[in-house]
Amino acid sequence: MARQQMHQAVGALEMVGLVAPAHMLRGMESAVQQFVQRPERCNEGAAAVLERASFALVEYLNLILAGGQQSAVGLFPQYRDAQLLAGAERIHPADLWALNWRWSRLNLSADPAPDTESIDGERSRLDQAVLRIMQKGEPAAASQLREVCLALAARADGGGKGRSATFWGIGAAMFEAIAEGLLPVDLYVKRAASQVLMHYAAGGQGDQPASERLAKDLLFFCSKAVPRPDRQTPNLHAVRQAYGLAANEPVDYETRRYGKFDPSALVQARKRIDGVKDAWTALCGGDTARLKNVGDQFGLVAESILKLHPQADRLAQGLKQTAEQTARSGHAPGAEVALEVATSVLYLEAALAEGSPDDEQMAARMHRLAERLEVVSAGGKAEPLESWMEELYRRVSDRQTMGTVVGELRVTLAEAEKALDEFFRDPDEKAVLHSVPGLLAQMRGVLSVLGLEQAAQAVIRMREGVERILATEVDMDKDRTAGTFDTLGNNFGALGFLIDMLNYQ
Repeated sequence: MARQQMHQAVGALEMVGLVAPAHMLRGMESAVQQFVQRPERCNEGAAAVLERASFALVEYLNLILAGGQQSAVGLFPQYRDAQLLAGAERIHPADLWALNWRWSRLNLSADPAPDTESIDGERSRLDQAVLRIMQKGEPAAASQLREVCLALAARADGGGKGRSATFWGIGAAMFEAIAEGLLPVDLYVKRAASQVLMHYAAGGQGDQPASERLAKDLLFFCSKAVPRPDRQTPNLHAVRQAYGLAANEPVDYETRRYGKFDPSALVQARKRIDGVKDAWTALCGGDTARLKNVGDQFGLVAESILKLHPQADRLAQGLKQTAEQTARSGHAPGAEVALEVATSVLYLEAALAEGSPDDEQMAARMHRLAERLEVVSAGGKAEPLESWMEELYRRVSDRQTMGTVVGELRVTLAEAEKALDEFFRDPDEKAVLHSVPGLLAQMRGVLSVLGLEQAAQAVIRMREGVERILATEVDMDKDRTAGTFDTLGNNFGALGFLIDMLNYQ
């Protein structure tokens, strides 16, 4: 049953174009299939591997749903664990790299060395250079491999214009990145170098078809190697330009970015923060009845935050102590304490909702928030808000404003849909449609302000359709045949989905 559910989820992910997450889940499905065939393999350790992989996948998908720009390559550590469990033959970070592969002609700017050696001599150079890459990751060896690849690219396909020329050009760019210290030589880079040698040995220096999978793997490493002004990398520049790799954010595929926590712990932390935010807002507004429980609420928040981010110990304790100190005072906190606590809570909320920044930045910001809180709790003067704090308040304000606007859109859409539904039930009662054009006009204005021009144009057409129904005699059979009602109903459904996603994000 678990395998079947995973299989269905793979299909759902593929249907919405999330190919890389689907590939990861397919690996998890293969691991479960191993359990079906060999139940003794389903032990506690194996189950924990799949559980951690599912945590990572769920977190990644939630960040995508929330509008984040996330690279699926960040899932590689969990993907690798699941594939090892499944006994997969190939495990590579490029498996999760979202790139629509194509063969592109390269404008290689470096002139290859004169091709004066024999095939045997060329093979010997390749063997020795790849061996030195495998053993020590020597930049000089990578430089030699670049020159050989350039020579092969220049003579491939009768003048360096076909797929083999592109393959060797990408190889030259990758080895150039290694030679210039832009690409660390890890296990996967070493494997790529050995596979280049195997391709050559199999006849890739002549008319042997270039390997698309290997070419994509080499290109993946070119995307990871970011050129620097102090490095001479003309071939890397040419490849990155031909494939538009500048837009690809390099990802450290060995770092576990996702799935560090049980999703239920995240949900609990968010609920506790929402509760303490409401309580603190009410208390600062003069509702002293909140004094009784505010200390306990901040204690629960501190407990949740420490589970998720141990480096937040100082801030968590500071919030708890400030809340207890406020409760003992018997009155609402002063403006400076109120603002510092609110800023800290907002930051914790944003860190959990938007995906945490890197650990070093988060630790520094939490340390700074704790320092400021300690100063005002001891009776000191509050410091001016720092730029990242102002940005935090602005982002929260924008989200609240957007939430209000989207809420109004949903109400307006619901009124229009209700009127349309009543008309479909009794087409002779056109009176129920009289309010719909005005409602659609309101929605069109809001959608236009939000920059959703395609949705605004769709609403204009929907309004024209309703006005046409109001102005002409309704022929149910004719309109059904023409699809008039179906089209209008489908458009309302699509618009509702758009507004729901705006609300989610």
